[in-house]
Amino acid sequence: MNENKPLEIVIIGLGVGGLYASKSALNFNRNCHVTIIEKRDFDQFSPCGLPYVIEGVVDGFDALKYDVPEFGKKLTKLLHHEAVYVDKKRKTVKAVDLSALDESLIHDKSDKDKYEISMRDDDGRENNYVEDNKWDSSGHLSGIKEIKYDSLIIATGSSPINLSIPGAGEFYGKGMYFVSDIENSGALLEAAMSSNGKRAVVVGGGAMGLEVATGLRKLGLDVAVTKRTPHPFPKNLDPVMGKLIIDHLEGLGIRTLFGKGIDRINGHERVESVEIAGETIDCDIVVMAAGMRGNTRLAEQIGAKMDKGFVLADKRMETSVKDVYAIGDLVRTYSRIDGTPATMQLATAAYRQGITAGINAAGGNSVYPGALNTFLTVIGGLEIASTGYTQQTATDLGYDAKAISTIREIRPHYMPDAHQINIRVVCDARDGRMLGAQAVGKEGAAWRINLFALAIHGGMTLYDIMDAELSYNPPVSQMYDPIAQIAEIGLKRLGLPPKSL
Repeated sequence: MNENKPLEIVIIGLGVGGLYASKSALNFNRNCHVTIIEKRDFDQFSPCGLPYVIEGVVDGFDALKYDVPEFGKKLTKLLHHEAVYVDKKRKTVKAVDLSALDESLIHDKSDKDKYEISMRDDDGRENNYVEDNKWDSSGHLSGIKEIKYDSLIIATGSSPINLSIPGAGEFYGKGMYFVSDIENSGALLEAAMSSNGKRAVVVGGGAMGLEVATGLRKLGLDVAVTKRTPHPFPKNLDPVMGKLIIDHLEGLGIRTLFGKGIDRINGHERVESVEIAGETIDCDIVVMAAGMRGNTRLAEQIGAKMDKGFVLADKRMETSVKDVYAIGDLVRTYSRIDGTPATMQLATAAYRQGITAGINAAGGNSVYPGALNTFLTVIGGLEIASTGYTQQTATDLGYDAKAISTIREIRPHYMPDAHQINIRVVCDARDGRMLGAQAVGKEGAAWRINLFALAIHGGMTLYDIMDAELSYNPPVSQMYDPIAQIAEIGLKRLGLPPKSL
């Protein structure tokens, strides 16, 4: 393929990855045509904004919606359609028009939540493929479209994980909620606002769970958070930094139950309580925020190689199936630091992977630089940011990893609001090479982590960080910024010699 050849590109999924894949393909090759297949009946929304609608910072869920720019006749959007089958030999995708389902064949929609569609596989044998959905057509669907492709990009995203505990299945929508789309987030907000005296338990200590927990607390609910790991963000923060988050949550009036996890959800017609480590906690609302699982069914159906539940993609974001690319929450790629396998279920990874896949699907040769998992959340006014490896992860990968922590004021002491920031860097003890960084503070954590991310991407050491020329003005920063300070401290603690000519 080349950039001038007319190509038919099909993208399954219109999240941030699908959007940037389409834009990159059309910008790179003006002769290609892109078809996007999306289950929603509207273009896009920003999932990261959902907790802030619940908190009241954003005025309504409609504010999160936005339209994909048109490219004339070069882009076809099949909204409210679901891709149900890929024929990799014929290079076609079968999609169902969800608005054209034959409701006369649905016997009892109230207690059926699956539909079954009969297709033929690549060898001509007939198979039934079952997909979770609110419709049940008893083996028949109308409105099936077949779309041909030269290149296929699977950007089907992920779905929230429901823990395998008693009560987690039967109480969905009856006091138990997910926060992954506008519909289920709206149901949670309605429940939280419906009466006074609500009590909520949030299951999960990641960004979404803790952002929702603080939002519910701001609405006046009694809130508890539970997670089986000893501290929040175990993939992003070392335990000493995680303890800062626990202290902050408790300062907001949120009960923390880390290292325990939820064992059971109780109730009759609706949620009434949960059981955590032998304790029964009364509650009206359970928010299941235990993580996301990649929607890998289509990739598995065509035989794409998998690893630990994710679709394997190479540096071009191509799967093991020729001309089929995968991007976003469902893929496993590699670390930008050393090339080891890595996953990054963040929008910032999806859009960059989408750019790479879009260019390559349109005939180019772009390379994804790898994942650093540069991460940021704001919980109750506290910025929590990280990039690269934690000390434990770096050690597990064979590095002689050392971590250095410090607490410094972000502005001179004589300035108002001279808040402190906690910074921790993870380095290779042999030469001071940067492997990771973490920052927690009321402000300034985000931009400092971005600088550390650039440093790691460039293979920089503590020497380079200490020598960096940074801007200074008392209302904004220290003359000797905490970034430079921790670099100097780190070199001393590691016993590395002064920089020589």
